[in-house]
Amino acid sequence: MFLDRELKNIQASKDRLIICCDLRRRLVQIEVQSFWFGIRSSVANLSLGMAVVDRIYKFWRERNKK
Repeated sequence: MFLDRELKNIQASKDRLIICCDLRRRLVQIEVQSFWFGIRSSVANLSLGMAVVDRIYKFWRERNKK
C-alpha cells in the first residue's frame, strides 16, 4: 500500500515534468519564431528604406541636371 501510493506520486511527478518540458519546448519554438520574424521585418524595413532613399537620390540627381 505504501509503495503503491509512492509509485503513484512518482508517476504524477513524472507526468508533471513531461508537461513542463513540453511547455518549455513550445515556448522556445515560439521565441525563435518571434526572433526570426523580427529579423525578417527589420530587413524588409531596411530594404524598403533603402529603396526610398535611392528614389530620392535619383530624383535629386535628375533635378540638378536640369
